[in-house]
Amino acid sequence: MNSCRILLITIILITLATPVLAGDRGIGIGAGALDGDFGFQLRKDFWLGGDISAITGQASVYFQGKTTFRFDADYHFMLNSGSGRFYPLVGLDFAVNSDSAKFGINAGGGLNFNLTEKTRAFAEAKFIFSDWDGFAINGGFYF
Repeated sequence: MNSCRILLITIILITLATPVLAGDRGIGIGAGALDGDFGFQLRKDFWLGGDISAITGQASVYFQGKTTFRFDADYHFMLNSGSGRFYPLVGLDFAVNSDSAKFGINAGGGLNFNLTEKTRAFAEAKFIFSDWDGFAINGGFYF
């Protein structure tokens, strides 16, 4: 019951932290690894006034001995790099499995690049600082 309460509070905080007037640009799907354990991810970018900063909300599931669900809200500061956009990131992580729930802090970076007018690809690497420390690398597509 305590894990459900913490999860609900986290979802509310992520929702409140995302500005109402932020523009969104599609939904992303991806796959990756967290310390060698495979997982899947859904993500949504919320652009903050222009094309230089965004908050990305992510929901992931990793199969680490026990299935672990992770919810992230990361701030991306976009830097132009030719046809792609590199971004450093910092954010919050909430992880939950059948035994417990943990909060963490994310730090890392990634790259977005256009494939077509409406389709983008992404690659991202980040370290999660928490009781469940870990290095994650993910890649996928926005539609």
